Amino acid sequence: MKLTPLYEVKLIVDGKQHFYTMGEDETYFPGVTTCLQQINKPALIPWAVKACSDNIKDYLKQHAVNRILTDQEVEQACLEGKNIYKKKASDAADIGSRVHKACDDIIRGTYKDEVLMGAGRYGADIAAGVQGFLDWKASNSLTIELGDTKIGSKVFGYGGSLDFVAFQGSEPIIFDIKTTKKRKDADHGIYPEYAYQLAAYAQAFHETYGLEVKNVYALWLNKEKPEFKPVKISNLSEAFQGFLAALKLYKLNKYQLFE
Repeated sequence: MKLTPLYEVKLIVDGKQHFYTMGEDETYFPGVTTCLQQINKPALIPWAVKACSDNIKDYLKQHAVNRILTDQEVEQACLEGKNIYKKKASDAADIGSRVHKACDDIIRGTYKDEVLMGAGRYGADIAAGVQGFLDWKASNSLTIELGDTKIGSKVFGYGGSLDFVAFQGSEPIIFDIKTTKKRKDADHGIYPEYAYQLAAYAQAFHETYGLEVKNVYALWLNKEKPEFKPVKISNLSEAFQGFLAALKLYKLNKYQLFE
């Protein structure tokens, strides 16, 4: 099935900011993930604190051997500890981006298997995630029609980039790949805010391609070993309300609310 959009959606990169345009309208609309940055993620603060503590502890073990650290060394330990979470987050994002790229190449037929041999342009550190995607792909009979695709909602005013669309017969199913660390309370790394993201994609895809989506999945891929878990969003309408709340906050924060 060849899918043709009803209007073109373009990604606009302006420095560190991403926007979308739709059709002939040159208005810059925010992206789904940008809007969702309005939502607090409680687990991130304890994670950042632990990363800081662990880094300072390692620094002290390495440098404070039978001697007292100088003031400069103490400051250096604190500085490294304070910023280590940024590096860890950046490294994780980089691996996730390369997993996404490799999976998109698999979908488009331009992927090369040397990644699984620890070589090639993708990097050996994503081999587990890529193998998990290949294992998931082999485990079902879905037909993947679209890889990375730009979509946008003219009704609500936002854009987004979904990872891929698959079909079961004539029914479209949206998937978004996640390479987050496995949760301690679940057999995957999928968090509630992903439901908001995917519900927003379902609405935007419906508008962009004229096809209603009833089934949406976050496809979790373990970065540490070949393992996958498709997690279905159970209530798209409620999840979409969550996204609209984030979109509203994003727009409000763009206005001057004080005299």
